[in-house]
Amino acid sequence: MTVKAWFDALTAKQARIAAVLSMEGRRNNIDFIITCRKYDYVEEVLDMFNLHYECVGYHGESPREKLLRGIERQLALLDVVRDFDVHISLTSPDAIRVAFGLGKPIIALTDTAHSYFVNKLTLPLANTVIAPSAIPMSEWGRYIPSAEIDKVRTFDGVFELMWINRFKPTGNSINRLGLKSREFIVIRFEESRASYYGYGDRSQLLIRMARRALENGYYVVIFPRYPYQEELIKSELNLFLKLGKLIIPRNMRLDGLDLSWHARAVITGGSTMAHEAALLGTPAISYFPQHYYIDDYLMNKGLPLYRCVDEDCLTVLDSILKSDIAHVDTSSVLNRMEDPTELIINEIKRLADSGK
Repeated sequence: MTVKAWFDALTAKQARIAAVLSMEGRRNNIDFIITCRKYDYVEEVLDMFNLHYECVGYHGESPREKLLRGIERQLALLDVVRDFDVHISLTSPDAIRVAFGLGKPIIALTDTAHSYFVNKLTLPLANTVIAPSAIPMSEWGRYIPSAEIDKVRTFDGVFELMWINRFKPTGNSINRLGLKSREFIVIRFEESRASYYGYGDRSQLLIRMARRALENGYYVVIFPRYPYQEELIKSELNLFLKLGKLIIPRNMRLDGLDLSWHARAVITGGSTMAHEAALLGTPAISYFPQHYYIDDYLMNKGLPLYRCVDEDCLTVLDSILKSDIAHVDTSSVLNRMEDPTELIINEIKRLADSGK
């Protein structure tokens, strides 16, 4: 019997999870219904994998707008998703609320113990929570009653392994941008308007790092998340834009993994692109201002991931650019880590069979 699983993707990272699960699902008699939110590069990633999906709703910025957009999106999802056996998402509040209301079993994937509001809304409703073992169980105890803590299933790895293990560099991304391998830096702004990001705008720090890379002779491929960040780039670094040294890709369907593999370094205010780059062997800098267990886990594995705060980031960047090592072979490290795909697939089948 075929299982119908509903996956809701809110970010580009989650779109990649949807792609891997869809591929593996076909081998396990699981059909995936994919929904998404109109935000950032989500649709570009889903299109890159030729997935069928329906994108509904938008991302709110202020607390009131987040609530309004969430209510609107829940109503829209009710019309889109009518028949499914199990719901899976990386803690999508809207989708999990709909699945719970319909009495369907829920699998919540999570690696962000710091995302307080989202976790409070989602983890208590899940039948199964799947998380990296690098995050202490006590963190999940903040959101899940002690009597239910055994619903947390852990794995010795990170979610990014789901697509890193299936990736082969092609060079298509740099060919489309007219770049050569290792002659450019990839930069990604912080998610400054996420519910968990209460650290103020740090865009000027990223502008300074971009300028430092450009002045050292590197091209910079930069990915803003919001219009105001793009306007800041054009205001502060307009000369480099005119010279073609600074590139803001839009609607190009670039493979971010291929781009990261060929980059001299990756800099991000979030975590996913830094983790992907480090797993691929590309030096990566994260200036996310809060302690993150996954960063510790990857750095302890010897992967080229670096954490920094404020002006320290320029020192870290200088050190990377002066190093003779532009790329690290990470295959032996990756082989000792656990890809969670099989665990997720098995949980889907178990919950579908049990009806719980």
